[in-house]
Amino acid sequence: MELIRDLLIFIVVMFALCIVLIVVVSMLSDDNPLKRILTALSYRIGATLAAGIIAVPVEPIPGLDVLYDIAIPIALIWYWFTFFGDAIRPAERSEHTVRDVSPELQRLRLGQRR
Repeated sequence: MELIRDLLIFIVVMFALCIVLIVVVSMLSDDNPLKRILTALSYRIGATLAAGIIAVPVEPIPGLDVLYDIAIPIALIWYWFTFFGDAIRPAERSEHTVRDVSPELQRLRLGQRR
């Protein structure tokens, strides 16, 4: 009985930590790499859960179940593969980068004179 109590305590603590992580990450700027990766990860997990939920009503339908069993794993493998490619690739330029600033303003920021 103590094992079940300890497991429930562990689950509640992990759930609370997950909520704290979500709140902290949501406060980060949009070009933050951690936020980009965790957002992409949550999209992939959501798509995987949605594929599992859709599988239940589709499986009894003959013909459609075979198509589902072939197409969805291929689509999920591709979708997850793009996650790893996106995670390795650096972020595209954001509106807050120095490259978007005019040369005059860049010189002023760097303290240079003409």
